[in-house]
Amino acid sequence: MCRRALARIVRTVSKIELLEAAARRIDPRVVDTAAAALLGVLAAVSEISRPHPYVAVPAALALSATVALRRVAPVVAVLLAGAAATVLSQTDTHPLAIGPVIFVLDYYLLGRRPGGRWSTWIDLVLLLLPAVAVSGDPNTSSPGGTLVLDVLFVWSFFFALPYGAGRAVRSRTTLNAALRVNTERLEQQQRERARQAVVEERTRIARELHDVVAHSVSVMVIQTTAARAVARRDPAAAAAALGSVESCGRDALVDMRRMVGVLHRSDIDLLSGTTPGLSQLGTLADRARASGLPVQVTVEGEARSLPPALDLVSFRIVQEALTNAIKHAGPARALVRVTFTPDRLQLEIVDTGRGPLRRRAPADPVGHGLVGMRERLSLYGGELRTGQRSGGGFQVLANIPLAEVASP
Repeated sequence: MCRRALARIVRTVSKIELLEAAARRIDPRVVDTAAAALLGVLAAVSEISRPHPYVAVPAALALSATVALRRVAPVVAVLLAGAAATVLSQTDTHPLAIGPVIFVLDYYLLGRRPGGRWSTWIDLVLLLLPAVAVSGDPNTSSPGGTLVLDVLFVWSFFFALPYGAGRAVRSRTTLNAALRVNTERLEQQQRERARQAVVEERTRIARELHDVVAHSVSVMVIQTTAARAVARRDPAAAAAALGSVESCGRDALVDMRRMVGVLHRSDIDLLSGTTPGLSQLGTLADRARASGLPVQVTVEGEARSLPPALDLVSFRIVQEALTNAIKHAGPARALVRVTFTPDRLQLEIVDTGRGPLRRRAPADPVGHGLVGMRERLSLYGGELRTGQRSGGGFQVLANIPLAEVASP
């Protein structure tokens, strides 16, 4: 029994929901037109037997027609309803029974209409006119009652309250529309931020791939070239060069695995303690030396602990500068100087090279890697300067303010 009763309830609720969904799909203007037609029939039947039906019936039909007009032109509908009601009051001593219902419907839509520059004043006039008309209607006063209270009751119940209800619904509708617009705007902004984040992440990935791969591949190419050149006359040197290639390749694989870890975590600060940083400049210098570029590393000032992201960027700057020196400087020596001051970190990488590629491409001597580093440094308020040295060679100079950089 309980199951059958529950099934009936579920079927009934489902039918009600279907009816509500169907009602929401119906155009409100169609409903208004149908209501106006029904009210018109009732009004015509009521007035056809009254005195002066040739005047009363058209006036009653006009009054009913305002229900169909109220959603399209509420002000016109209210004015027409008032005029028709005035004509009916002059031709018949008995008020039209459905007249109050029509005024309630018309004034409700008057309150719901969108506001404009003069709407408040127009609505005020349209609210005062019924009060004047009702006070002059002899049918308003009830037996034993006072005219003021009767007028106030009729005006409030049939005009002011419907209008106020319409205004309240209009305010709620306006608020909902504003909330929808604001929600759509926020969603659009969120989609734009997500799109921008994707672009920035792709750019970061491209830079990281360049930083991780370019240095190791450059060293490996140079070492392989050297091994091939001396393979016949000095097998031991060739074997040592190939050993360096193997070691550099292994390091590149480690860097690539670390890179994949960063991509999985989507946050560079989540890297483990083996993240490249200034503490690993010795390893970087050993690679450069193995490639034929003698490198001296000096650290001046009291070293400070840097945030992982900034530490990585600093390491990449030195790595990119040494990579370019290996590729373009020719026979040369390099100096890496790291200077810590209370409020600044300075990275200086200089070489003594006079390679032919340097002379042919002075406009872009450091490639795209350091261009990307310049953009990264701008996030920390730093600046990067590169160029030929007056005494020969090339210089990369990075200045990073540390006063506003929080320690990890």
